[in-house]
Amino acid sequence: MSSLCPNKIQRRKATRRLFLRLCGTLLGAGAAVAVEARYIEPNALDVTRHEVFLPDLPAAMEGVTVAQLTDLHRGPHTPDATIHQAVAAVVALKPDLIVLTGDFVDGDPSDAVPLREMFQPLRARLGIWGCLGNHDYYGSVDQVAKTLTDSGEIRLLRNESHLLAPGFWIAGIEDTSQGYPDTPRALAAIPPGAATLFLTHNPVGVWTCTNRPLLALAGHTHGGQIRIPGLPPRLPPGMQGFPLVAGWGLFDRARLYISRGVGMSMLPLRLGSYPEVAFFTLRRGDSPPRTLPTLAGRAARKAERVLRSAAHHLA
Repeated sequence: MSSLCPNKIQRRKATRRLFLRLCGTLLGAGAAVAVEARYIEPNALDVTRHEVFLPDLPAAMEGVTVAQLTDLHRGPHTPDATIHQAVAAVVALKPDLIVLTGDFVDGDPSDAVPLREMFQPLRARLGIWGCLGNHDYYGSVDQVAKTLTDSGEIRLLRNESHLLAPGFWIAGIEDTSQGYPDTPRALAAIPPGAATLFLTHNPVGVWTCTNRPLLALAGHTHGGQIRIPGLPPRLPPGMQGFPLVAGWGLFDRARLYISRGVGMSMLPLRLGSYPEVAFFTLRRGDSPPRTLPTLAGRAARKAERVLRSAAHHLA
């Protein structure tokens, strides 16, 4: 014979129903988040638009547009359809200049072959320029570079610069964690104060650009790729101590923009960090695009020492 009174039995039943209802709600929410991260956000491409003011921009370059593609990660975690979507977005923007800031492949250098075919629709009157990312070095970086540049449509900047127009330069360095970055070498031919577009896959590369009024474009972070509310974003390799994973930052006279990129690595998921194609319009002037976080301090000085040390390997 039960020793429980009817009221206690009813309370237990009510508690059990509440527990089951809560479990059902949590399971439903988890399933919704999983669907969002796997199928919705990776395909919800965001085209961001920015006006950038450069103090020494030549008058002839006023209004020039730049499209940035980064972190395509052609391989097992990024569907080809995602890359095609990003390329189509750039084609529709009709930029004057296209920059590709690394991680073309996820690791297998043979993936550069189909990626090169996906790039075929890209055209820009000032050319298509790029730098290499850490994932491009995991197999054979030279194979990746040769495959992408064989057609002559794409030029990779490996610690070098090029004069795009009178008074306007583009420069790029090797990856800061897997390559041998040499910023002084990359900028050596550029007159002090000349307007410069600087390509670095890893944002920490901006820490070597002291006293240069340039626009630096980077990727690498995927904007955190999977952002959990209430938790700090995950920093990828080689970015320990860096205070920014996406958007604008300011170091010395350099303005840095970190794109969230297109593809995915490690997991085919994105959450709270939509894939991005960034589109910039260059303006003559010295006003920053907004109040920018300053990327300086002890971590910056440490990173600069590390990068300068790495550059000695090229000497």
